[in-house]
Amino acid sequence: MTATLDLLGIPATRKARNAAVYALAAVIPALLGVPALALLAVGAALCVTRVGMPVLSLVLTAVRGLTGVHRAVVRGLLDEDVAAPPRPHPLRAAHDAATWRCAAYAVVNAPLGVLLFVVQLPVRLYGLALLSYPLWFRAVRQNGHDGLELTGTVPLDSRPRALAVAAAGLALLVAAGWAGRRLTALVRLLARTLLAPPPHDLTDRVHDLEETRALAVRDSAATLRRIERDLHDGAQARLIALAMALTRAKEALRAPEPSPADAAKARELVDQSLGTARTALGELRDLVRGIHPPVLDKGLAPALASLRSDIESPSLRVELHSQLLAGPRPPEAVETIAYFCAAELLTNAARHADASRIVVTAHVELELPHRVLVLVVEDDGRGGAPPVPPAQGSSSGLRGLSERVRTVDGTLSLDSPPGGPTRATVRLPFAAVQGETTR
Repeated sequence: MTATLDLLGIPATRKARNAAVYALAAVIPALLGVPALALLAVGAALCVTRVGMPVLSLVLTAVRGLTGVHRAVVRGLLDEDVAAPPRPHPLRAAHDAATWRCAAYAVVNAPLGVLLFVVQLPVRLYGLALLSYPLWFRAVRQNGHDGLELTGTVPLDSRPRALAVAAAGLALLVAAGWAGRRLTALVRLLARTLLAPPPHDLTDRVHDLEETRALAVRDSAATLRRIERDLHDGAQARLIALAMALTRAKEALRAPEPSPADAAKARELVDQSLGTARTALGELRDLVRGIHPPVLDKGLAPALASLRSDIESPSLRVELHSQLLAGPRPPEAVETIAYFCAAELLTNAARHADASRIVVTAHVELELPHRVLVLVVEDDGRGGAPPVPPAQGSSSGLRGLSERVRTVDGTLSLDSPPGGPTRATVRLPFAAVQGETTR
């Protein structure tokens, strides 16, 4: 019902009401963009003098303060949380690109804010008045007849004509609602584009790539050391024991006609060797599974299902929602990282959170110009988990996951208030592994 009223131009939902309130609250800051433009023009004209640049910088600083009001209103009423860019020195604002973008927003938003105000208030009130015309047209008399006149010659004094006016009012309300939604979306877009901090420059990007490359190299070295240690302490020791047992069995059976005691000893050594071989095979399987789980060959959804079956118990229910993974498969590196993240997060929730229900959601979002695999693990445990630690100074599993996802420009965020619930979100873009073809 409320959605239908919104389509008819009558703000009924919270989002539509907030948009209407925003049009009223933002009109004054928007109108201040006009004197801001005049002051910017004066400051630019003074740039031919020595005092021009400091004056222009001070004007830009004041305009930036005005856009701070815009940012607060957009955050409070349109639910668009736009972070403020770093603030330069007031006398150096003319050399800051983010400040110029804030000034552009103040100038562009001046006519946009007025237009949004007109659409949201006067036009809608006029449409409501026309829509209610059949209820009150007989209470108005003009030139000796009931109702108003159209162009001074056509009286709107009959029920059919009043209904036609109401239909026109309804059409006007629908048009005003559509225009208000489009203008509000444009305000959000301008706020995200012009008021947010500038994108990382090339130097920051190079630094980030160097750091993530170092993380990848360190993770690869740690993985190689773990494999070497597991092979040396596990499978290699088992195979050596197997070889020694088989050698002793061979020695026991060396005689042409071994005694019953030697034959029994040989059978015992062979049985022992068989158990050692099985143990070595199990350790090798675990080692291979730690490098690349074979179940991932079937896809991420079956791999997550296998994790669910491993974690689930009578006291812990695990729900898996991965129906949106039916499209083209993500790159192998992305799937592998998502699998290990899910395994670690599920283990943490089962062991430390005292949870009775875990919900795992995996889907692919389109964030132009590339796609992003989003993995969300939420549990109803006691919460209170610390945020993801920084890259240095900690050896926690979450820090390891954070480093691993950063190797593909991914992010790991954790929301765990005391008392729960805990929600971990992993975002893995495909663009960082463009060299791999999706299967």
